Amino acid sequence: MAKAWRLGAVIAIGLAIGLGVYRGLTPPPVQPGANQEETVEAGLTLRDVTLQQPDENGVLLWRLQAETVTYSPDRKVAMVTRPVSQLFQDGEVIYNVTADQGEILANGDRVFLRGNIVATGVKNGSVLRGQELEWLPQEDVLIMRRQITGTHPQMRATAAEARVYNRQRRMELKGQVVASTVVKDPKTEPWLKLQADQLVWLWEQQQIQSDSPLRVEQLKDKTITAVVTGRRGRVDLAKSVVTLQEAVTMDMLELPLQLISTAMEWRVGEQRVVVNQPLTVVHPKEKVRVTARQGQMDLKTQVVILQRQVVALGERNQSRLTTDHLTWRVKEQSLTALGQVRYQQANPRLNLTGQRGTGQLQDQTFRVDGGPVVTEIQPN
Repeated sequence: MAKAWRLGAVIAIGLAIGLGVYRGLTPPPVQPGANQEETVEAGLTLRDVTLQQPDENGVLLWRLQAETVTYSPDRKVAMVTRPVSQLFQDGEVIYNVTADQGEILANGDRVFLRGNIVATGVKNGSVLRGQELEWLPQEDVLIMRRQITGTHPQMRATAAEARVYNRQRRMELKGQVVASTVVKDPKTEPWLKLQADQLVWLWEQQQIQSDSPLRVEQLKDKTITAVVTGRRGRVDLAKSVVTLQEAVTMDMLELPLQLISTAMEWRVGEQRVVVNQPLTVVHPKEKVRVTARQGQMDLKTQVVILQRQVVALGERNQSRLTTDHLTWRVKEQSLTALGQVRYQQANPRLNLTGQRGTGQLQDQTFRVDGGPVVTEIQPN
């Protein structure tokens, strides 16, 4: 048996006559004990109306107040103007929604609203704005489309579409998604800007995830200081950690350095980057390239530590350094190598080995210590 909409009408002006063929008609009188909605003729307009829809157990799914409600001739659609709605889950209000107009469809199992939507989350603290909203209570999904903007204490976002699954504490953002983290003072505190075709936000876990290519920028005031991209990734908002995977590239614009790897963990709060996969670090200005099996960077002190099968190449003088462990102080452009050190250069042709080495590749000055004998090499 199809469910009927329950109509509680507070008729301040009374029943107004509908348009078209219904102009001039008067509504039939309400019979004692009759369901009021069954006495309202299709096509008539009711003013100052409250509609509500319970489930089969009598638990409310939504409640809507409207300036006017007009039923279609087949009584399958109710068109509303200036609706103020409450969306329920398990008998509790989860969203308050305002709009310009809308429709009630599918025996009340679908609410569709249009125009200047503002949906305010009662429990999760989010505010969504857009031009279309669809509420499917039986599927536990709230869908918003067209010019979506959202605000929350954790982040702000824009997208083409948003889907909210309240029981799962999950929001899916789709289509040219741009999200930014929230800080107290963006002029003095660094913040992150995320761009992807799709993001999943788990607000209770304070996690943002993307299975599509993800770009993360760090900004100080309005200046971009670092950019990292990958084919997928996630952001832990609570711990301030960005994790990227597959074809990862990070440009640290203040140093400047570029990092390339298959996976990377950027501990934003600690200003540290940790890579446990083979990586390449490039200093484009000094034309120095270093590869290793793993490494980490302290962005505050500008120190890079690389380990296992380290190879450093200086393009200017065709120098090559291999070692087990390398500390690269980027600001001073100095290198300290420990373990199985081998230094080579083309002009003059040199080949040195030892257990410890220090120097600067770009200046063609390097010192290798093999134990009791110390050899220093200078250019011609």
